[in-house]
Parts: sequence; structure tokens; C-alpha cells
Amino acid sequence: MKRQTAMFLVGLLSVFGLLTACNLNTDQAQHHQHHGQNPQPTQLTITFKTNPTHPSKGESVKLISNITANKLPVGDAKVEFEVWKQGNKHEMIPAKKEKDGVYQAARAFKEDGQHVVVVHVTTPATHQMINATFVVGDPNASDGHASNGHHNDSGLHLHIEAPDEAKAGAQVAIIGHVTKENKPFADADVQFEYWKEGNSKHAFSDTAETKDGRYETRLSFPEPGTYQIKLHVEKGKVHDHTERTITIK
Repeated sequence: MKRQTAMFLVGLLSVFGLLTACNLNTDQAQHHQHHGQNPQPTQLTITFKTNPTHPSKGESVKLISNITANKLPVGDAKVEFEVWKQGNKHEMIPAKKEKDGVYQAARAFKEDGQHVVVVHVTTPATHQMINATFVVGDPNASDGHASNGHHNDSGLHLHIEAPDEAKAGAQVAIIGHVTKENKPFADADVQFEYWKEGNSKHAFSDTAETKDGRYETRLSFPEPGTYQIKLHVEKGKVHDHTERTITIK
């Protein structure tokens, strides 16, 4: 009788061990499966257009971006249109998803002339941008002075990403986006020059290229005031720059 009881207990423990092993294997498989499903960076294809193509001053215009990855529409993106006329303040306009792959916003613009737009697209796997232009009303209207984001004879488009305001003494992330024909301009020698308005002393900061065409540094501004930030880009015979202001409180 004792022998039968002992054999019964051994059998019971064996079954328990098999069940535990199965559970462990299932947990491990789920763990590996979960990690295998982490989103990987994907190259997006981003387009931009307006409707109407050539809006009049004061007329509501649709800003439209079509976003695909591997030729399939992207349905989980956060899309914003950063729009400005040269020399004027930038406006960040959030877009709404009309359907998978199509994102849209509407706005009326009060000034004639060429406007610049940067389409910011963020997905769980990546952040990507393109730049474009569109004309409101009279295309010959003055564009004012150069501002954050411009084209010139170099063929580059330069864009400084920075907050409009920051606190004195705090480190601020400053990012330069450099593209040519809507493609990242990589492996360039990029620096930020910065100075307080009215001060003849200028400082320089090198950058790290954290992604093709994306050059980043961190700056600290010692005292309140208005500061100029100037992005310098050099590569071979190409030399270009743009600048913007930041208010330090």
C-alpha cells in the first residue's frame, strides 16, 4: 500500500512538472513573440498638396498629405503642418486622418506670396519630415527677410527645430534638418552659431548627426533676452546657412 501511494505521488509530481514546463515554454514563447513585434523604423513616402492648388488670400485651403510605407497606406500617424511665410512666425497646424494614409487640415492665409510648409509625420516606428512650398494669391508679393527654413542657390533646404522660448541656464535641444530635393543631406560639417542680440560675442557649438540629415546639439543660454541661432552647413563646395531667434526668460 505504501509503495502504491509513493508511486502515485511520483506520478503526480511528474505531471505537475510537465505542466510547469509547458507554462514556462508558453511564457517564453510569448515573451519572444512580444519582442519580435517591436516596431522597426520604416521609410515613409510622404507627399503634400493643397486644394485649391493656388488659393486666394483669405480663402480656406486644404493642406493634404498622403503617407505610405512599403506602398501601403499608413493609418496610425500623427501629422502636423508647420507653415509660415518667409520672415513671419511659424504656425503648427495639426492634421486629421480622413482615411488610412490621407491626413488633412484647413486654414485661410491672410498674406499673398510664397509660403513654406514642413510636414511632420510621427508613427510608432519613426519620425520623418518633408518640406514644400505653395503660393497664396499674388506670387510676386514680397517674402520679407529670410527666416527659419529657406532655399537658395545651394539647393539645400535648412530648417531649425527649437522652442520659441526657454529658461535661462536650462539646456535646450536644437536640431538642424538639412535636405536637398526632399532627401536627407548627410555627412555634412554642421555647426550652430548663437549670440544675444546686441552682443558682439558669438559662440559656436558642434553637432552630432543622429540620423541622416538631422544634426543635433544642446545649448544653454546664460541670461534672459533674445538670442539669434544660426545654422551653418558645409560639404565640399556647398556652404549655406539660415537663422532664427529664441526668447530666453
